[in-house]
Amino acid sequence: MDRRQLIKTGGLAALAGTTLAGSTVAPALAAQPPKLYGTAALSAAIVGFATDGSTAWCVSRGQTPPKVITYDIASGSVTKVVPLERGDGAWAAGLSGGKVYIGTYSFGDLVEYDPATGSATTIGQIGPVGTIPWQTAPAPDGVVYLGTYPRGEVWSFDPATRALTNLGRAVAGSQYARVLAADERYVYVGTIPSHLIRIDRVSGEKVDIMPADTTLSRGFGSLAVRDGKVYAGVGNGVIEINRDGSGFVDLPAADEYLIDALAFDADGAVIGLGRRTGSILRREGNTMAVIGQGPAGDENRGVAELPDGKIIGACGSGLLFVFDPASGEVTTSDLVENEDAAGPELLQSLSLGPDGTVAAGGHFSITVHDPARRTSSRHHVAGEPKDMITWRNGIVAALYPSTELILLRPDTGKIKSYGRILNGQQRPWSVVRHPRSETILITSAPPTGSLQGGLTLLDPVSGEFEVRLDILKNQGLTSIALDGDRAYIAGDTWGGGGTPPTEPTSEVAVFDLRTRTVIDRIAPLPGMPSIQSVAVLDGILYVSYKRVSGTWIAYDLARRTVIAQGKLSGYGVITVSGGQVYAGANFGDNLYRIGPGLTEAEVLHTGIGTNWYTVPRIIPAARGNGGWTAINRELALIDLS
Repeated sequence: MDRRQLIKTGGLAALAGTTLAGSTVAPALAAQPPKLYGTAALSAAIVGFATDGSTAWCVSRGQTPPKVITYDIASGSVTKVVPLERGDGAWAAGLSGGKVYIGTYSFGDLVEYDPATGSATTIGQIGPVGTIPWQTAPAPDGVVYLGTYPRGEVWSFDPATRALTNLGRAVAGSQYARVLAADERYVYVGTIPSHLIRIDRVSGEKVDIMPADTTLSRGFGSLAVRDGKVYAGVGNGVIEINRDGSGFVDLPAADEYLIDALAFDADGAVIGLGRRTGSILRREGNTMAVIGQGPAGDENRGVAELPDGKIIGACGSGLLFVFDPASGEVTTSDLVENEDAAGPELLQSLSLGPDGTVAAGGHFSITVHDPARRTSSRHHVAGEPKDMITWRNGIVAALYPSTELILLRPDTGKIKSYGRILNGQQRPWSVVRHPRSETILITSAPPTGSLQGGLTLLDPVSGEFEVRLDILKNQGLTSIALDGDRAYIAGDTWGGGGTPPTEPTSEVAVFDLRTRTVIDRIAPLPGMPSIQSVAVLDGILYVSYKRVSGTWIAYDLARRTVIAQGKLSGYGVITVSGGQVYAGANFGDNLYRIGPGLTEAEVLHTGIGTNWYTVPRIIPAARGNGGWTAINRELALIDLS
């Protein structure tokens, strides 16, 4: 039996004393079987979207394997759901010759889906395992182009000859060939950092047609081409460039974060959707004017004008809407309402809720479970709840990518917004509450191209908050461990989108909550660039590292010395419960005990399936010796005695 098969069996006794990720672990703890409480979080979130004007095809995300969901626009209903062979989702989806071409992650498969037969055929891989195909761009002659991460390559597939070709990196130094469009002569690629590369479809010549003096604050959100002009959705509007690089025109749109979907109406005017705002826009003169309102707070996966002049839009949360410009009416469908389209998703977060409930954060949703009654309620929220905590009769959550802080009242379903963190932040990581002051602390990391993370201090009563950018220089902030009036705040030197670090070692800041000042900074393990999680128990700081993955240490704060060090199968959240220290680890989704007094980790549970979009964690139960986690995407109560 190989290791992968052994892990799938869940045999704790068989695994005890064997090697995980090249290191020895201690014998497994004796534990009672987990108690399961049903699907932790249900989702029909989507990434890829394509339409021919009467039918739409969506590809799910977070469900493994992903599903191709066929949606009839006229009736507003799902007509077919077909699971793919493997993968976690597919940002890339495009229609060519009556077939849908799908690029899945993280295997980098190019799949041809035939709507007539419902069959999905894998054509090949466009990169090694770990590749993300970002967008599919069909050319007028049917050739399909795709861009990838992390190699930043452009690939072509010719359905007529079945030739799959690597056209090479779009531009030197870029990992992201992020958005694409194609016409009869060229394929156009928007990269990160912001270059607009024109590739000759015959010769392969690559030319950057982005004006040298143009700087984009948020990069490209979308790309489209028509009549020799290239249109790029950017922050606060759209830019137009002739395909020879001349004739730059700015088409501003007031108060838009990013135009992340573009298309054209019957008259050739560019139309678009605003990320987070939900605005439906159309070019009027040299501006992008708001002509309607779609679902707010969402990301957009695609937009198109239908034959009757209405506009269809697809949102990442699984909402599809049709807007009638004549009447202003918007009709919205939620794919999660179809039991075949919906399914258990990877979790963003997990926390206790009020009155004995447990909250599971999904993609644009929070599912609140009442284990005593074995019931649950699903609440749509405008983002991914990266972390949550209970506060009084509600749940405070920090959302990605908007950085919005919200209070959900599960008893009424009402949501209160405290506002957005902003300040150059994008990804909240950890949310904790300081019991004495009631202050809620939130750590966050910056977007692509930035290094500086932030600490937000929220007063949940008044709703006022302060954002501090002076905690750890040029480090994203990932985790918080409270010990009395001290907060231990962990850093990650790698910036948003894989931005290379300027600091050699990730640190832990010691923050005094009475004076709101940093009183110390510690580098527990020199040379380690990324901390995932920290916890404190009896003067010992426990640290889980993301880079190098799986490294964990116990650090004596008084002596400033590492007293234990080991290796887990991956990285995750460290939890203190009942005087013990536990750690989750991805790459196997294993759960361990790592302290106190241990020099080798003990396996607590293994073979629990792939459950986390973020990283595995255990939430101590409100009563008893149990901890909440996920096993095979079900909410589970495990024995921690």
